Amino acid sequence: MKRVLIYTIIVFAATAVSAQEIAGYWEGKIAISKKDSLTIGVQVEYRNDTLYVEMDSPDQYYVGAQASDIRFQDSTLSFRVSNIGLSFSGKYDAVTATFQGECVQHKIHLPCTLARGATRKVFRRPQTPTPPYPYHTEDITFKNRAGKYPLILGTLTLPDSTPKALVVFISGSGWQDRDESICGHKPFAVIADTLTKAGYATFRYDDLPSAVFRKSTTYDFADAVKLILDSLSLRPDLKYVKTGLLGHSEGSLVAFMVAAEDSRVQFTIHLGGVAQPFDEILLYQNIALAKASNKLTDSQIEYSTKINKDIYQIIKKSKDKNQCMAKLEQYWDKIASQLSEEEKINYNFTPEGKITLLQTFSSPWYFTLFHINPIPYLKKVKTPVLAISGEKDLQVEAISAQKNMRKYLKDKYHYHLNTFTILKGDNHLLQPCTTGSVEEYGKIETTIDPLALNEIVQWLDFWWLLNHPPGATRIGF
Repeated sequence: MKRVLIYTIIVFAATAVSAQEIAGYWEGKIAISKKDSLTIGVQVEYRNDTLYVEMDSPDQYYVGAQASDIRFQDSTLSFRVSNIGLSFSGKYDAVTATFQGECVQHKIHLPCTLARGATRKVFRRPQTPTPPYPYHTEDITFKNRAGKYPLILGTLTLPDSTPKALVVFISGSGWQDRDESICGHKPFAVIADTLTKAGYATFRYDDLPSAVFRKSTTYDFADAVKLILDSLSLRPDLKYVKTGLLGHSEGSLVAFMVAAEDSRVQFTIHLGGVAQPFDEILLYQNIALAKASNKLTDSQIEYSTKINKDIYQIIKKSKDKNQCMAKLEQYWDKIASQLSEEEKINYNFTPEGKITLLQTFSSPWYFTLFHINPIPYLKKVKTPVLAISGEKDLQVEAISAQKNMRKYLKDKYHYHLNTFTILKGDNHLLQPCTTGSVEEYGKIETTIDPLALNEIVQWLDFWWLLNHPPGATRIGF
């Protein structure tokens, strides 16, 4: 899932008058394929001699993401969306009163004309917490182990009293910010707010810097969690506070990997959790999402599934990425030669589709994840586990994931705490939904099912009581 996630850098405008003239809301479309287009909105404001730009993606329910590297010079507006590698540059045309330009992402140039006249969209997200908060928040930066550059940027929340525990959040696949923002929702912010109000400290963080992230694998994500544990354990106010992990989707796999090897982890919480090999997850996801979209016939889904199985087997059996890319390209060309021009379009066996496939599977993260088996990690986990999945999760099959968790997780010491729940009617984000389709995420106002929030708090409180029986002495700051 792609997300518009942007940081702010303030840049002074070239001329105040020109910047004031372009203030307002602009909207346009970019053609992302021959069949599909995507609307982008640009809100331009001029405050105290400073130019601000916010970028919206209303089709994806994103509003108000602040742009960086903003320039307006010689009638040309430009800005950058760093974390998704997207930039816009357009020259103002006084005759048509539009910006004529293009968006560039991953070296692909997409023409885009921005015009006035549209109404800026507003999407309700009532669960998103807003200041002032009834607890302390602190933004923290941790450098890499060599101390050379900032690696982890996150937010620590602390209740007014001694924390019952510290919960470190781990996001799912793809670059994500500390709130795990998606379609205007901020699920990690909502969970952190709920837990801190219940007496728990939390730490949520942005994924690794984009230049580092592109070269990273799931093992690197696990190392980042260990760096966080190392760093937070040095704080006097957290010295005696027990720590647990909360992971969503792939983040739950990372939580298992860390918990299997690091004795500091006292519990793990898994939302939409992963406990199956990656190829099994993708096959389920491909079929489930295809059926939900109603865009393919049963025979087309069956044929696509066969192709995907073949591709995944090539990746799993390849010893390195070079061998993998060579075999994938050979397989692609073979299948493409068997398809009609119409079939090539239907199954995305186009030149653009081939480039996308090779770019995707050649990434260190993707290739490595195919070679990670979660079962050995599950067998080593000795700490209590809470797993909550959605019945209508179309990205990670709930029944299969929890079946593996029940089978392989040890319960010698904490059999009374291991809890596995599938919430009826919830999707991968644990939103109450209708179909579970990805297209529903932004349409739903609820960020996370209150039942899931209540279960997390109740489970943690039970865990805390078992570790702090009546009469026990708590160690303060």
